[in-house]
Amino acid sequence: MHLETFETLYKQHYQGLHRIAQKMLCHDTANDIVQDVFMDYYQKTKNGSKIEFPKSYLYRSTLNKCIDAQRKNKKYAGNQIPDEKTDDQDDFEKQEARECIGNCLATLDVRDRELVMLYSEGLSYKEMAVIAQIPFASIGKTLSRALKKLEKEVKTQGYELHK
Repeated sequence: MHLETFETLYKQHYQGLHRIAQKMLCHDTANDIVQDVFMDYYQKTKNGSKIEFPKSYLYRSTLNKCIDAQRKNKKYAGNQIPDEKTDDQDDFEKQEARECIGNCLATLDVRDRELVMLYSEGLSYKEMAVIAQIPFASIGKTLSRALKKLEKEVKTQGYELHK
């Protein structure tokens, strides 16, 4: 693999992968996870492995490493959202809403949580199907059910999801 190709992939996908990892884990762990994913990818391609769909590989690897870290630490993102200190009431309310969403996401099963996070990153149904290893024909219905579960949980916390 050419270093330029790797650098392009890194620039295109780092922020999205980091957001996914940060939704599942604390900020510092998210940084480590994403770096590990890119290092693994680089080593595999350097050793001659052909990765047909790099974006899918990177997202699936990030999700897998986050799940492994959660199992190891027995913690979920809802309990790990980074603190943002501010005097502004709007920022406080946004932080409170983020914490609520994080806690609600933690109540979903792993597959549903993965789909919601991939959806929140704007991935296509086809990309989500490949990354989540779910048949393409099932993505719409499975995602819809996951979003309804999330919406129900958010409502029990006294919030509303905007559609």
